[in-house]
Amino acid sequence: MNELRKRVRSNVPAAVLTLLGIIQALALEQLWTYVLITDVLYTLTWQTFTTWTQIVTTLIAIILVWLVYAVNVTRFLWLPSVYEFILPFWVGFVQVLVIQVLTPTDIGFWFILMGGLFGTMIWIAQSTLRKARLDGSNESFFATISAATWSDFLPAIAVIGLILTFGLYAANFKTGHLVNLSMLLILLSFAYIQFRALTMGWQRSMSPDDNSSPPLGP
Repeated sequence: MNELRKRVRSNVPAAVLTLLGIIQALALEQLWTYVLITDVLYTLTWQTFTTWTQIVTTLIAIILVWLVYAVNVTRFLWLPSVYEFILPFWVGFVQVLVIQVLTPTDIGFWFILMGGLFGTMIWIAQSTLRKARLDGSNESFFATISAATWSDFLPAIAVIGLILTFGLYAANFKTGHLVNLSMLLILLSFAYIQFRALTMGWQRSMSPDDNSSPPLGP
């Protein structure tokens, strides 16, 4: 491997992770500012409960997106593509829009954006793991793990499809608080499953035998 490829393989993912971390910090600051200046959050109503659930889900999504990339950067080496330079800005753009529509009146657009954000998260995991599989330095990890197929992602695709479909419906028709909360609980459960898979994958990959399944599928 020539020196240029070695430098790119070693430096670019870490640089992108740093930039992504800065953008995530800005998103967290914007979310915190929203919590401080929105007086309606401190009244006891169904609308308040719905908005707080949106806030918690948004916070989890911000953390998850960073974690997915971070755990792969710390475990694997791969030859990155140009899109990885654009990735942090795309993620930041979507997160800013998510926070801007954090109200029950815009909940349809919020669900659409969250579906896009979770879709981006899974795409980040899949694309980085696929490139890591091609790098010989990661051979011991992937030697006993078969590559993921589309069928492995069908549950995630189904949930994201449901989120996007509901978002389109809610953007055009009025939905009640109980319906909104039910969909928020589904989204929170999906986020928890992704986080659980991520932590379990990390723990297994740190085991001495080094024969574990990576999070969200290679």
